[in-house]
Amino acid sequence: PVTDIYFSAGPMDVLDHSCSKLGFGGKMCIDGTMKFDEERDDNIQFTNNFSAIRDKAFWSQFPAIRSVNTSLLQKHIPCIIVSVEKDRRGHINTLHQQITALKELEAVRLILYVEHTVDANDLAVALWRFCNNLDPKRDSHLVQRASISLPGKQYACMGLDGTRKTKEHDDFQRDWPNIIVADEATITAVDKKWDDLGIGAFIPSPSLKFKDQQYGLEAVVN
Repeated sequence: PVTDIYFSAGPMDVLDHSCSKLGFGGKMCIDGTMKFDEERDDNIQFTNNFSAIRDKAFWSQFPAIRSVNTSLLQKHIPCIIVSVEKDRRGHINTLHQQITALKELEAVRLILYVEHTVDANDLAVALWRFCNNLDPKRDSHLVQRASISLPGKQYACMGLDGTRKTKEHDDFQRDWPNIIVADEATITAVDKKWDDLGIGAFIPSPSLKFKDQQYGLEAVVN
């Protein structure tokens, strides 16, 4: 995260609601190429002990955290997804500082934060919500400190805030749109004709997951 992530800013899709300004926001490039010796920073080291952070009891010390997805660690991807209920300005940055201060986290290189209404363990939805709600340049929080586990080395972890942004907690001045969901009539109509469409086993409407996650703006379409 220290040497392989680059930020810039520039034109964005006007439909990108996460930008602080319409049509202009942050961009992120991740260098995932194999590194030559001169590109590496051997002072930055990570452990490979994931056992503690897989334990749900470990996360109980952080009351704002609603769920944690550590499944990617099993694939040797040092990234976790954390669902947080924000209640103050700078909450995600403060929480990220607290989490990454712990010795047990020194195997994790990237933490993705999502809204408390998101189930972090529903990986597809969590990543979708995270990506939709992120301006990477504005919402990045990099921690770099002395390693506890590896004396003489440095530990680094990037936190990315993919939560909903508000005026109250984030000084975000634009309207934040709801997830568009189908109304009851549309859902019922599709359900009734499903068997006649010949498109496989019945799939409940995705809109059902998000009907209770509205913020007062117009959100339902036919």
